[in-house]
Amino acid sequence: MPFSAIAAAAPRHSETISTTVSAPATGEKDDRYSFHTSALHSLVSHICDDNNRSVRCCNQLISLAQCIGFSTQPNSFGDRGDISPFEVRKRLYCLSTRLLRDRMSKDTHALGLEESWGWGMIQPDATSVIIRDKRSKAYQLLTVGDARVVTDLCTDSWQGENSTILPLGSADRKSIVDTGDNWTLSDLDVAAFSYAPVPYTLERVIVGKGGGEVNNKSSRVAGTTTYLVDNRATVESIPTPKEKESGQEDWSLVKNQIFLGLLGSAVRPRKEIEPAIEVWDTAGVRFVYFSPRNMRRTKELASQMGIDVAWNCAISLRVLDEGQEDYHRMTSTYADWYENARLPHGVENVKRHLKEVDNVPLLVSLYTDVTKGTTSEMVTVFQEYSDTVLAFGLSHLSQNDGIFSAADLAVGVDILAEETCLHEPRLSQDGRVLHHQRRSSSGSYSRNSLLSEEVSFVSHIASHSCIFNLKGSCSISHLPGIVARGRASLDAVTFASLFVVTACISFALFVLFCTFSVATVVPFVPPLGSILFVQIVIPIIGLTMSMTDGDSDSMNRVPPKNDESITFAPREGRRIYLCAILRALPVAIAPQLLYLISFGELVLHFEPLLLETECSMPRNQQASENWTAVIRCDALRNYSGDARTSAGSLMLADFALCVIVSSVGFVFKTNPLKSDRPWEQNHAWAWGTIVSIILIPCYLSATLAGGVLSALPWYYYILALLAPLICLAIGELVKQKDLWHENRAVMMRRLQFETRLGMWSPKEN
Repeated sequence: MPFSAIAAAAPRHSETISTTVSAPATGEKDDRYSFHTSALHSLVSHICDDNNRSVRCCNQLISLAQCIGFSTQPNSFGDRGDISPFEVRKRLYCLSTRLLRDRMSKDTHALGLEESWGWGMIQPDATSVIIRDKRSKAYQLLTVGDARVVTDLCTDSWQGENSTILPLGSADRKSIVDTGDNWTLSDLDVAAFSYAPVPYTLERVIVGKGGGEVNNKSSRVAGTTTYLVDNRATVESIPTPKEKESGQEDWSLVKNQIFLGLLGSAVRPRKEIEPAIEVWDTAGVRFVYFSPRNMRRTKELASQMGIDVAWNCAISLRVLDEGQEDYHRMTSTYADWYENARLPHGVENVKRHLKEVDNVPLLVSLYTDVTKGTTSEMVTVFQEYSDTVLAFGLSHLSQNDGIFSAADLAVGVDILAEETCLHEPRLSQDGRVLHHQRRSSSGSYSRNSLLSEEVSFVSHIASHSCIFNLKGSCSISHLPGIVARGRASLDAVTFASLFVVTACISFALFVLFCTFSVATVVPFVPPLGSILFVQIVIPIIGLTMSMTDGDSDSMNRVPPKNDESITFAPREGRRIYLCAILRALPVAIAPQLLYLISFGELVLHFEPLLLETECSMPRNQQASENWTAVIRCDALRNYSGDARTSAGSLMLADFALCVIVSSVGFVFKTNPLKSDRPWEQNHAWAWGTIVSIILIPCYLSATLAGGVLSALPWYYYILALLAPLICLAIGELVKQKDLWHENRAVMMRRLQFETRLGMWSPKEN
């Protein structure tokens, strides 16, 4: 039966939820009667199920009792601790059709968190429990529930300051109800408490229905359960004439109680949320909370999460008709919220505001009155304004699938099949920690719930767009680490790509400068060595460089927007190109100078006859000549002997060494070497560099002619070792200049991130 039909029946007829059924006069319809009665009782158990609410309420009350000092550990009172002398004999659930009508007419966005959990079930407005003290054999009545219902059941109130009992007047009732309403608007779950000793004259009602001694050690409910609806009573068993007469007696049990007080409890956010938000805020990641409830309901929870709820803090995505007011808006402490901080209502108004006024809607951290459709639309709006959106939410909710798909990245959190991620230490007899034992437990479900495998299947379907599907709510603490790892990976790939581009530019300039060599003969660039450099050395360095861990300050910077017009702006683009060319030039020029030395010296060593006959250089003078006199000989213009090929191999090897050593400065784009040592942050790159350096002598041993190394002067080796270091030093100087611009951009992005004013407030028409 639809819930709406069931809920409407009670207010219209003001009857009990479980209707009394009389037995048929004849036995012909016993089966139909039995089936009808069974179905009726099942319906009562279904629509009046208070199991979930009672469990949550009990958790809160148990926490309060533990704070007071009650214990359930075995002690002198019994196995159940301080509550061992007490046993539950009867439960009475009070339901008010007036409050039910109010709940059904309430806007879903105005529901509290506790109310939203119980939506769809008729829950009792007050629960009365009759307990029996085994020591004194006396009966006590304890009641907890809605303040409006509990105050109607009370005639007196307990004055805690002087421990006296005074009549509960109308002014006191109004004060109690108003206090409860105010606490409810602050998203507190309010419970009122009352108490009354059961008179001796009414004990027969309890004994007659509960029947004898009841051991409720393992059962939460003992005896019969009665539902009291608008001053009527119904029991779960088939009523007898005697039970019909006792209906009014059941109601009289809960009358004339003593009001004790109010308890306001709140559902606090997970303890991992607030530290995670602080980390994200430091890292320049704006945490935006999309809440389906209205502003006043969401304010307290958002404040506990660490979200600013003072000025320009929240936007409602519920569409308001023209002239309609939102009664759930918050009031700013600085000025009237509605008049002086008029933020847009609804997605279309947000888009219009961004286009015509300023970008303040993109700077707030709280959106209220959202649906899955409006949330997906706002994700698209963020992306249109060049924001990268990382969405995370519950993966078992199918309505999150569209939001996950719309976001750039998505992370699902599966709390239904969670594994407790706490590690319990196992101690030795002397108190030393032996090891940490993982304590795991599958998620607990309510009765008639799905199997864990079915829940996992649904969770995987809804989270198919997620890059991760985390197990357990405690895994939320891993989200900052995921962001840090993703940012480190992005930076590493960016720096590796910059190195590869710069290395290719250097190689292109290197080949180009060969045609402008001072020597009369064009330097020889070995094709085999070029292939090895382009296909092996550069990929090894580039790929291993992309495995770099994040630098120590990576999570303290605000990243740039995902906007190519900003990243590759004319001024920014010129700076990037200039820095790349300045770092590529020394690497391309240094091997050219070394080539002149090696070529001249090798020609003197390998071609003395050629120099004597073609270059007019007698043998007796060759010993005193150096390489400078050889490289300008016109007769060597078409020379292609061992001296030229060996000098070309040495030149390419020097170039490769300069590129490999210069890669040290590319591991971190702007950080100097003294602050972040790349060989400590990326061991793979360090090993890749070593392997690349080892490949150089292997290549030279295979390509150089005999006696080449002995023919070179001593200063050639010194220059060959100094050239890579000089290139690295020049690259560090370029980085210092680039660091000044980068720090300036980082400070500007931090200022834009932390301000709540728009970039154009207001825009000029």
